Amino acid sequence: MRKIVNKPQLKPLVFYGLLLIPTVFLCCDQNLEKNSIFFVVILAMLLTSVIEIPILTVRTKKPDYSESEARCIGEIYGVPIAEELHADAEKRYKTRITLNMGGFIIPLLFSLYLLLFFDQMESYPLPLLEVTMVTLLMTLISYMLAEVKGGVGIIVPNYAGLFAIPLGLILAPQGLPLEIIAKVLIFVPAIFGILLGILITLVTLPREEVGSAFFNIGGIGSFYTLYLISFLALVIGSIA
Repeated sequence: MRKIVNKPQLKPLVFYGLLLIPTVFLCCDQNLEKNSIFFVVILAMLLTSVIEIPILTVRTKKPDYSESEARCIGEIYGVPIAEELHADAEKRYKTRITLNMGGFIIPLLFSLYLLLFFDQMESYPLPLLEVTMVTLLMTLISYMLAEVKGGVGIIVPNYAGLFAIPLGLILAPQGLPLEIIAKVLIFVPAIFGILLGILITLVTLPREEVGSAFFNIGGIGSFYTLYLISFLALVIGSIA
């Protein structure tokens, strides 16, 4: 069964962990002082991605999967759907809504930090209008691409966050350094937009039609979407 501390998917965890090794040298070759905090945040996101913080319990419908379908889907997404379906005799889940530490809490807090202390860290004015525009567009994109998968939760494709890169570059004020664009016009709007898209999907969820034992916000189904764009923002900012 899924728990507050989930068993990680080993292959993706190892892959993204190894991907950080050459990134260390990239950050060191550039502005170490400014990139080090961002790197630590990315690393913390990866290491704490197995931790879920429960916030609410609701009732949702169990999917009508056969035993083989449940095990097949469970293997694809790394969740014990078959066990959760037979955990009790009821036809409805006691669904637990959780916030993922590495995919929700840490990136959200770091995004707020970048915005709130922008004037103290940078000599440029905060492009608040542009940040808002990219965030709204990312929210719309994420909501359109999000899918509720019975027994798994809310799925956001890994490529969804990539939209933030061209949007941030196009809407960036003239003369704004790429390092700042990467943080406040790519990373921040991507995090806000994807998480808002997930929350809107959750709020508008037809509970009588589809459900899951867990809805992991920023976790299973969306963590690597958030992590990938965060990692790319770090790389883009480091090569500035």
